[in-house]
Amino acid sequence: MENVKAIATFQLIGEEVYRTNTYIQFGSSRKSLGAVIMLNPGSADLKGEARKKLIMNGSHTDETTIDNTLRQLIQFMKASHTCLEGRLHIYNLFYVRNTASVEAIELFELLKATGKYPTITLPSLFEMTQHPWILIGWGVEKRSRWRSLEEEKREWLQLINDSGVPSFGIKSENNEYYHPCPKGPAKTERLQQLIQAYNLNIKPLTLKK
Repeated sequence: MENVKAIATFQLIGEEVYRTNTYIQFGSSRKSLGAVIMLNPGSADLKGEARKKLIMNGSHTDETTIDNTLRQLIQFMKASHTCLEGRLHIYNLFYVRNTASVEAIELFELLKATGKYPTITLPSLFEMTQHPWILIGWGVEKRSRWRSLEEEKREWLQLINDSGVPSFGIKSENNEYYHPCPKGPAKTERLQQLIQAYNLNIKPLTLKK
């Protein structure tokens, strides 16, 4: 995809890879086009020589591959915005990489319980207010034993509320937010749902500014 790239910071901590500070860059502007909060980093990875630098140094920031989720978000942005010049910021409830959601949550809960999960603080209130809107899509998986995950959700929802930034997402029957890029045929349907939700709930607010 021309003039579009994904940038992220990767860290090796213990036996796990963490991906933070992720954004999709459209053009060259540093302006925020919006923000997305998902569960955890998926399969997007460093390219070629950059991967070797991560192994050597333990931390590296560079361009990443564009996985299915990032590709879906790019399509959403292109369909919902007439002018794309800036950054779509990607946040997560937790930052350890794993492509299987339930397995990822179990790993996160274990790392938290054993004190091995690194200290990663939520963005500042000022940072959040720089985004014109926030898309929530951290998935609908829920278990009573996942206490750390629920705590992260509560803190994020409080931060979003405090920021006053308009948010949206596709909600399930149990009041959770569907991931923006499900597997299989539902992927196309979800894209259309996101576009419709944005056009209905967010776009009118941005036009007033």
